[in-house]
Amino acid sequence: MRPAVVLLVLASLGTGCKEPPAAKPPEPFSAPIVQPPVEQGEIWGPQDEHNTRVVRRIFHDALVAETGDDSLMRRDAHPKHHACVRARLEVDTKRLRPDYRHGLFAQDGEYEAWVRFSNGDSDRHKDDDEPNFRGMAIKVMKVPYRSYLSEVGLERDNPVHDLVLLNSPTFFIGDTTEYAEFMRAVAKGGLALAGFSMRHGENIKIIQKSRKMKVGNVLDVDYHSATPYKLGSTSMRMQMHSCTDVAHKRPRRPSPNFLAERLEASLAQGEHCFVFYLQPNEDPERNPIEDPLRSWDLETSPLVEVGRLTVLQQTGARAPDQQAMCEHLSFNPWRAPSANRPMGQANRVRLEVYTNQAKLRHDHNEAEEPRPLTLEIEPATR
Repeated sequence: MRPAVVLLVLASLGTGCKEPPAAKPPEPFSAPIVQPPVEQGEIWGPQDEHNTRVVRRIFHDALVAETGDDSLMRRDAHPKHHACVRARLEVDTKRLRPDYRHGLFAQDGEYEAWVRFSNGDSDRHKDDDEPNFRGMAIKVMKVPYRSYLSEVGLERDNPVHDLVLLNSPTFFIGDTTEYAEFMRAVAKGGLALAGFSMRHGENIKIIQKSRKMKVGNVLDVDYHSATPYKLGSTSMRMQMHSCTDVAHKRPRRPSPNFLAERLEASLAQGEHCFVFYLQPNEDPERNPIEDPLRSWDLETSPLVEVGRLTVLQQTGARAPDQQAMCEHLSFNPWRAPSANRPMGQANRVRLEVYTNQAKLRHDHNEAEEPRPLTLEIEPATR
């Protein structure tokens, strides 16, 4: 891969890294973050804790530098949302083995939800027809359990379950050492980025494949958890498969925000669905927890249909008050019960980074994070 191409790819990964400001930025979230005990082959030790502090510091300083004097601090990754839209999640456990029925999948249920569709690039001004990651984040409301974040005291009780998905079946970072190396390279730029790419060709292939996906409507895309999550005595990955029969083609002369425009227009005409699948890990030897770069074989670990996400027919998806709520929402994969908690080193890094970045953003914006439990719009003020 040519160095110029490498730099272009890596610079658009959503880190928002720039030279740190001259003034000392606010310190990262200082509350102790409790990592769960390792299980099912997870690996975690003092070096991983050190690497995570490095990653968290770089993310933190980069977001402060990116914001500068702006009164609004946006997300460092996925800052451009197309809309947050109303949805319904139905969970159907009849196809799931009884010993896999835990957490969200312990019983059949129907839940209201908010769904945020987004672009992953740190440049929120980038046109929608340019190469980019695509994200789907789901806030499932009024679930009958506490999240891990509540269990360990990182936030007050809030009966919601966040699902954080993207248009890649695998994650692009394997472990904490790789994460720290990547973030240092992004912060330094130039030859450091080129050097990372030369040593980690598999990571770059995952990035390129996701960014090059041609998307005509975010409702047409299949979304993946990419990393493993706990499911009883085993692990799982999750997928949302679009019900679209024929995907929309991209317009010949797309507007900069054509994906938002098409999302709003599509939902004004009718509802849209995604089929919800789990992929229980039936072969842990072949599918180790600490290798999120690897896809799991569908023959030995087949998909199991466990429900449906219906994005409801609606108007006003891009109305100012709804867009404001969308801006101030946060999604954290650890906002899930311990029975379905994220697994592996990449996810343990996310626990600390997501928690710190959300607090930093809401403190800067002087806006209370919306904590919706209905499909009504909540004000985002203190």
